[in-house]
Amino acid sequence: MNGALECFWVALRLGLTSFGGPVAHVSYFREEYVTRRGWVNESRFAELMSLTQFIPGPGSSQLGAAIGYERAGLLGGLAAWLGFTLPSALVLVLIALGMGDLSGDHASGAVRGLKLVALAVVAGAWLGMRSALAPDLRRLAIAFIVFAMLWIFTAPWITVVMITLAGLAGVFTLSAGEKIKKEKTSGRGMLGWLALIAFFVLLFFSVGSSGPLAGIYRAGSLVFGGGHVVLPLLQESMVGGKYMSKEVFLGGYGATQGVPGPVFTFAAFLGVKAHIFGNPWLGAGAALVAVFLPGMLLLGGTMKIWGRLRGKRWAQRAVNGANAGVVGVLGVALLRMATDGTLNGWSDALGVAILFLILRKKLIPVWALVIIAAGGGALLA
Repeated sequence: MNGALECFWVALRLGLTSFGGPVAHVSYFREEYVTRRGWVNESRFAELMSLTQFIPGPGSSQLGAAIGYERAGLLGGLAAWLGFTLPSALVLVLIALGMGDLSGDHASGAVRGLKLVALAVVAGAWLGMRSALAPDLRRLAIAFIVFAMLWIFTAPWITVVMITLAGLAGVFTLSAGEKIKKEKTSGRGMLGWLALIAFFVLLFFSVGSSGPLAGIYRAGSLVFGGGHVVLPLLQESMVGGKYMSKEVFLGGYGATQGVPGPVFTFAAFLGVKAHIFGNPWLGAGAALVAVFLPGMLLLGGTMKIWGRLRGKRWAQRAVNGANAGVVGVLGVALLRMATDGTLNGWSDALGVAILFLILRKKLIPVWALVIIAAGGGALLA
């Protein structure tokens, strides 16, 4: 239980300070779990990140839960998910109840500061992962090819395809490296297979239902590419199902952009506004479970199965290739963050450079720098 509590408190702090979307979340996780605490090494971190790219659902939340599972088993995974999810979910429930908003110049300034620090964090993560996961010419070539293809083609499923191809390239062109022991899985991975069966059974029943929880579960089951991609599927079930107006739906989604943690916590807002179970807190909780459950079931199933395969030499070569592909994925995400309006002029670029140097020199912890950036942005607004 102590291990699970540790996972919860560390994830809670990340949930309070991890702004910037799924890509930035991965960078915050790497700083906390790899660099600062050493719960997993660089290679295992990238391996888990690759795994979460293959399956639908909230990638950053799945990654955090997987690391919690590595640290303290099933309770650790659940605690890591709960800690990371709780802060933004509570804020969005309060916003849905009309107790606050994110309008005004100071709030906009704070969000701007958070975007800049997120960009600096991602840049530092990319440099560290490039050095560890693509140190030679072959792996650099794989990373570059993945980068180029993802820059040209932007469909969410392209990421899954490119990581798969990077893994195949690794099988035929890379060495396995240090031998990895196969993980022990009780019952021949029975829990993993049960999780996969539960995922498909629930998906089957949700397809035949027009209820709000069924629509939210379907959205969580069918989305690749991060939280923002879930918007049209949720809109179809919530607005198309007459559970709320389009204006309310988009207002809640806008508020989600100003809170830390996973975008999928938007479901908490929807649970309140759709009057699920006639109680805002029960509705928010049920909606959160519905949107996160499919991804977590898939993660549990694939982790068990992967644990039986990763000791094989061909699988290790595939992991090395996929890890190099992750460097390309993160590189594209970094460039898109820098060119999608995050940087507005030389002053923003200078701010990111200063924040990057502070992080590289480890002068201030990441969580403290997030608070300083938000406060500075609000004061300068």
